[in-house]
Amino acid sequence: MKNNPPAAESVRGGTGAIPASLRNVFIMAASVVVMLALCLSTTGIMMRHFSRTTPMQPMRPLGIVIAPDEKPLTRLPAPSLELDDGHADYLALRQQQSEKLNSYGWVDRSNGIVRIPIDRAMDLIASRGLPAAPTNAPRANSVWRLNPATKGSQP
Repeated sequence: MKNNPPAAESVRGGTGAIPASLRNVFIMAASVVVMLALCLSTTGIMMRHFSRTTPMQPMRPLGIVIAPDEKPLTRLPAPSLELDDGHADYLALRQQQSEKLNSYGWVDRSNGIVRIPIDRAMDLIASRGLPAAPTNAPRANSVWRLNPATKGSQP
């Protein structure tokens, strides 16, 4: 019978050896750790060297900038922020629209056009129906007529 040679990952001589694939992982991890330590130490040495030879220049305070009339200048104007984000304007508009919808008034006095409350207008439309379109005007096919005489039929 033919003997198969032992695989590379098998145990050698009865002692526990590290498999080849796992050994490569350990080598890579160790080389990453060594490179990281080398980079950090080199960076620390360079920082120490440059801080001794070229110290940072201190910042001079700019002070107050004075205008020709001896008043301090403002570098930037103050922001003009709207504090209520338009909510009060929205509420005022809604109140104005609600008053128009629910009150009587003139739209065009010279032509006799008036405004009536929306609830009253809906009651009148429900009881009388919509006005019919003039017979001499061209009619579109998609217009529906709500006239009591035609009882909601299509033109």
